[in-house]
Amino acid sequence: MMTEAIVKTEFGALYLKKLCRHFARKVPTTMSESQARIEFPFGPNRISVDDEQMHLQIEVDDSAEIDSAEQVVAEHLIRMAHKESLTVQWKRHS
Repeated sequence: MMTEAIVKTEFGALYLKKLCRHFARKVPTTMSESQARIEFPFGPNRISVDDEQMHLQIEVDDSAEIDSAEQVVAEHLIRMAHKESLTVQWKRHS
């Protein structure tokens, strides 16, 4: 199962770096200037950014973990973006 969200922000590249640095201490992470992949135990999280938004995509192996996966990624992003109020609206695909 996959879930994704588009988050409007002009600071996506900064948040991408912060998220990757944070999670790299716990799970395998690869990152470029505008893309990242974080290998969570529940499944991979792909992130891409441009000047206006972040695209978050999570694939979970077990659909029972999707709520937790969405919560982990969204809460960390919102915490790291403490200077602006971000909205993360997930859209699920089977």
